[in-house]
Amino acid sequence: MNTQVSTQRTWFSLSLLGGEYVLLGWYLAAHHVFWLIATLIVLLTTAVIWKKNPILEFLVWFTNQQVIFVIGISLLFSLIVALALIKPIILTLTLLPLFTLLYALFEMRTANFNQFNVFLWIVMVTTLGLGIGEAIDLFITPSMRY
Repeated sequence: MNTQVSTQRTWFSLSLLGGEYVLLGWYLAAHHVFWLIATLIVLLTTAVIWKKNPILEFLVWFTNQQVIFVIGISLLFSLIVALALIKPIILTLTLLPLFTLLYALFEMRTANFNQFNVFLWIVMVTTLGLGIGEAIDLFITPSMRY
């Protein structure tokens, strides 16, 4: 593949990713971001408890890994359906950045970026996009605070 075409496709995918994170940053700044932080804290606490609880460790050791995989996929699917029914905008604002992130990763891999450069570019685009989204909420279209 031509190097110039590969570079143009990489910049296109990174700009799409940046645009998605700008929208996500604006939405999180305009709405209740503490719900997102609280959800992440609950998930992190659950993950830590899962690793330290001997009863759960025994259940993981005792049961088949395929059963745990099926239960996990079922819970993930249930969460996606619940989000789609309750707040469709949250589903949109989480799935679109995920898909554009996967697209950017795929394009960067085909352009022969090494792992460190992929990580560096993704972190820079994400941070810049979320910051620009916050700046848009603060200076251009200020939202009503709760």
